[in-house]
Amino acid sequence: MGIAGGTDSSSGEEDGDAEWKAAIDSVAAVDVSSSYGLSKFHATSNNGGSLGVGHSNHEDEKKTKAPGIKLYQIKAQKLLDGLLDKNIEMVTTHIPDNDNHQSDGGLVKLFRKAPPGMRLDPVDQDPGPQKKPKIIPGEDIDEKSKKFRRNIQSVAVNGSDIVAAARLACQSSLARWEARDTAAKAAAKREEERVAELKRIRGEKWLPSVAREMKSDTG
Repeated sequence: MGIAGGTDSSSGEEDGDAEWKAAIDSVAAVDVSSSYGLSKFHATSNNGGSLGVGHSNHEDEKKTKAPGIKLYQIKAQKLLDGLLDKNIEMVTTHIPDNDNHQSDGGLVKLFRKAPPGMRLDPVDQDPGPQKKPKIIPGEDIDEKSKKFRRNIQSVAVNGSDIVAAARLACQSSLARWEARDTAAKAAAKREEERVAELKRIRGEKWLPSVAREMKSDTG
């Protein structure tokens, strides 16, 4: 009796495990993508399809055991599928090869579908000097020579030298002005002497008649 009871309990546990496995499999089989199949299945069963009464009862039992999809979930999925079908179009595109520049002819484009843009001209590289420049050695400079000292003095700026040169220039200009003044005074004195000599020789009456000629001569 005890052995039989043990065997009955073990067989009952196995049957319960089998039922749980079947329920888990049915739940795993039900997903979002099977909503259309479930709706079609219910439509065919309601319309008197080829499925039998026993098969429909078995599916009803699975439905009661498994937490099936709600009606609002099915409607929401249909709405999402409709929106995706209307707004998204699946097309095949060819991926361009970035390394191939023969199609655009080497032109720079701002956008992919933009018209041909500006062409980059090749830049000529500077080849550089072809020959080595010939450097002629200069003359040796003797810093103690008079020529070198004169060259240095000609380009050097010294305050005392500038003041001395200015003083010499002032003295020379003053001497030239004095010479011109002395020459002008001597010429005026000679003219006075000549007029006085004419007065003595020809008299006072002669002067008005020849004053114009004398003025033109002196001018």
